Amino acid sequence: MSLIATLFSSLEMASDLGVAPCWIVCRERLRMKKGSPVALESETLYAMVYMDAELNHSSGYFVDDETSLESAQVAKINAILERCDVRPSMRVLDVGCGWGATARVAAGRYGAAVTGITLSGEQHRYAVRRQEKDPTDPLIDYRVQRWEEFSEPVDRIVSVNSFENFENKQDFFAHCRGLLSAGGIMVLLAVTADRPIFRVWSKNQMCRSAVEAGFDVRVSESLASHYARTLDLFVDNLKSRRSLGEAVVGEARLNRHIAYYSRCASLLRSGTNDMFEFTFVAR
Repeated sequence: MSLIATLFSSLEMASDLGVAPCWIVCRERLRMKKGSPVALESETLYAMVYMDAELNHSSGYFVDDETSLESAQVAKINAILERCDVRPSMRVLDVGCGWGATARVAAGRYGAAVTGITLSGEQHRYAVRRQEKDPTDPLIDYRVQRWEEFSEPVDRIVSVNSFENFENKQDFFAHCRGLLSAGGIMVLLAVTADRPIFRVWSKNQMCRSAVEAGFDVRVSESLASHYARTLDLFVDNLKSRRSLGEAVVGEARLNRHIAYYSRCASLLRSGTNDMFEFTFVAR
């Protein structure tokens, strides 16, 4: 049995018993593989070390300082889907769906017909395999696909902390407007910056591009503190479970990740970067 198959077997058992967070399951899988390199599906194993159980590599929404990472991610997903007014049987596109956390809630709790697209073959395999373990769950159409290649009409679009990584931002809003009928809604959670930094756009640039593409736009208050808190918890988990992380990706990469997440949190706190929830309604 492959490492990933053994991992899922243990995850299913842990889920049935209501015990064992992902990082503990990861620890046990690594213990079984001691002395052997962990190459197969290593990004998923690594994510289990420091993310929440649903593997959200994005900001949570925190009610207060006592809110856990798990609860914050649940709150974020529900807030975005409610803002998007997702209803039963609606066709929903999740752009940059990752390991499928938002797609699972949109299909399971809100009854939507969901397509989740990602560029990661590993994330796709995880989402599909997780879906297969419970055939009674609503079927989600997971694909390895670029958003530029998606051309089917939908009722709603969500994208959670993915826009920042798109290479072709300029055409994104016009493309999505073409997928939606008038009144269709798209909600994006995205990091912004008022001066050029990497590929991050400013809030005004995003709004201007969306209006030109045929959307009315609403923007939340700043949510930067929520992402900074999420990144703090990522760092705390990586530090407290260092041996697990190093077993999967090595010491050098783990240290780079700790430094990167810490730096991103600092940029958000200083106001150099910001984060907003954007609601776009097709005209």
